[in-house]
Amino acid sequence: MDILRATAGALQRALGPDLDRLGRDTGAIRRCRKFSGMTLLKTVVLTLLKSPAARTDDYVATAARLGVVVTPRAIDKRFTPRLAAFLRAALERLLPQAIAAAPAAIPLLGKFTAVLVGDSTTVALPDADADEFPGCGGKSGAGKAAVKIQVVWDLVAGRLTRLLLEPGRLHDTNSAAVAEPPPAGSLTIRDLGYFDLSRFRAWAAGGAHWLSRWQPGTRVFDPDGRPLELLERLRRHPPGTPFDAAVSLGAAERLDCRLIALRAPQEVAARRRRQAYRKAQKHGGVPSREHLAWCDWTVFVTDCPADLLSWKEVVVLYRARWQVELLFKLWKSGNRLATPPGSGSPGRRLADVWGKLIAVVLQHWLLLTTSWPDARRSLWKGAAVIRDWVVSLSEAWGDLDQLAAVIDRVRVEVAAVARVNARGKHPSSFQLLLNPELLDWHC
Repeated sequence: MDILRATAGALQRALGPDLDRLGRDTGAIRRCRKFSGMTLLKTVVLTLLKSPAARTDDYVATAARLGVVVTPRAIDKRFTPRLAAFLRAALERLLPQAIAAAPAAIPLLGKFTAVLVGDSTTVALPDADADEFPGCGGKSGAGKAAVKIQVVWDLVAGRLTRLLLEPGRLHDTNSAAVAEPPPAGSLTIRDLGYFDLSRFRAWAAGGAHWLSRWQPGTRVFDPDGRPLELLERLRRHPPGTPFDAAVSLGAAERLDCRLIALRAPQEVAARRRRQAYRKAQKHGGVPSREHLAWCDWTVFVTDCPADLLSWKEVVVLYRARWQVELLFKLWKSGNRLATPPGSGSPGRRLADVWGKLIAVVLQHWLLLTTSWPDARRSLWKGAAVIRDWVVSLSEAWGDLDQLAAVIDRVRVEVAAVARVNARGKHPSSFQLLLNPELLDWHC
């Protein structure tokens, strides 16, 4: 029950009486006639958690359950820039807090103090916010104004160690999410958008491990410092085994590490070539012969030696990075984070974004508490269960013991229905993490 009470206490603090002063400071609460800061935030966040495509009547119903009887017109008048500022301030107050769960019994993840997967996703904002959150112009999903959400997620304890809101235009390599060194004994896994040899060196110097795909064009040297024509070397490598060797990366950096290269399955290589042609055609050209040749290979680099991770474990762990993409999919599709409300002012759109971000953080805490120790967990199914219980959670919010008891009932239902099925032909991610030898990769 300790984790249940800890989560219940964290939820109470997140939507607690301290919000009353924050509401007054941001101007969202001027005269406490109907709403206090706490009841206003609960009304918005709990409504969006239960009904991501909420209409005005949904907010009215939530407010009534909280003891605040208001008209639909009164709710509509609340969606102002002041409400958006209040929700944003509440979100920033919430983000440094974090809930961690008991780790699932997965020996591969247990080799590290934390397994940190990180990535970003972008959500469009009203054009009026372009000064603070400039987007990328005509790029889909990031017009004149956009917020980039940077997430660092520990797959061992499930904790969101970082959740940062940055301008949509900011490149991932310049994000503050990668400026802070990871803890000693951890493993950080990121995609090529964050590839930086000097940063890898600094992490390793601090006792933290790293794993990445190899950035094409990065110079490779053998242990004696001789240039290695990697593509030619791989072409001569006998089939049936991975190329697994000590190398140095970077003409100037000379970062010592391990490089693992695997022949891609034919269907994967063919798909990569089609994508390369489509991308080149958008710019009026064709992909180079070298680029097309690299489509036959998947190349990883890491500082983890073979006695720490086998090549199959390297592949399985890098595949686990995809879990953060599934988390974004849950937020954007299940919680409709990137979907504007059906109508309303720019202030309503901003309030919708900040309110949904608070909702997904609270949802994540509940998911960790109710499902994380089970390696077969389905966050998507678990989130659906949580939405069904929002009314009961809101009614119990003021009583710690009662709230913990409701969370325990949610846990029982999640354990019963929110699980991923085991597969025989194509093992699921949890199956590969539990047994990397199930990986079927013909080198």
